[in-house]
Amino acid sequence: MRTTICYICSGNLKMYLLAGSMLLFSCGNSLPAQTLRVAVADYPPYTYVQDQQIDGEGFQAFDSIMTELGVKYRAEAVPHFGRSLIDMENNQLDALLLATESPERSSLAQYSEPLFFADWAWVWLAKRNDIQPDSDQFREVAIVSAQKNSNIYRWLALQDYQITPGTSDIRGLFNLLDHGRVDAIMLPEITATTLINNHQRDKTQYKIHKHIKLPYGIYISKAFLANHPDFMQKLNQAIKKYNGDKTPQATSKTKIAAPTN
Repeated sequence: MRTTICYICSGNLKMYLLAGSMLLFSCGNSLPAQTLRVAVADYPPYTYVQDQQIDGEGFQAFDSIMTELGVKYRAEAVPHFGRSLIDMENNQLDALLLATESPERSSLAQYSEPLFFADWAWVWLAKRNDIQPDSDQFREVAIVSAQKNSNIYRWLALQDYQITPGTSDIRGLFNLLDHGRVDAIMLPEITATTLINNHQRDKTQYKIHKHIKLPYGIYISKAFLANHPDFMQKLNQAIKKYNGDKTPQATSKTKIAAPTN
């Protein structure tokens, strides 16, 4: 994958092309002496790569928060966090952006205050009048899929859905659906609508059903926090300051995908 080296000063996203890993540095006095190494998942419109640059409202929020804290960071774009957990366990990575909670992630890292709340949603072809995603029969017989190595894929497996391997690239899920290889796919609702619009798909060909609302935040590795014990408190304060009173409350359904699962 072609990547970019980026120097970011007070939110100014001026980019310079260079082969290598994705490197981004915020200006100002850094809170921890260690540069925060963060994996950024491909989940448009929150986080994505376009023209060799990481972008999206989630990434911009993260950059603003790091600038507020005066923290240096190095960000690498990844399709999902499957490999990232191994890197975090091997102390090669310090943070995940944006992430939902899971036991595997929580064993290695501490979860921040939410940056956003988003709905996981079912998507299926509109011509399939037999699809009823809230029914028990759907769970028992429908063939479903999600992005491989994602928290959604893991959750579907734990909930005993009839799941088949998806694609590492979240954009490929619609190809599985369009070619009839699955009955439905699950991904964040706003990501689904963004991909439909960005790829000029006919939105009337799909139905989208919101299933569960979840917080999306930042995981910080416990190894990093051991060296910087005040970092999480300062990060959460900065997130609250960034969000103000804008962040909606998650519904009680959020508990379904909590780390206890």
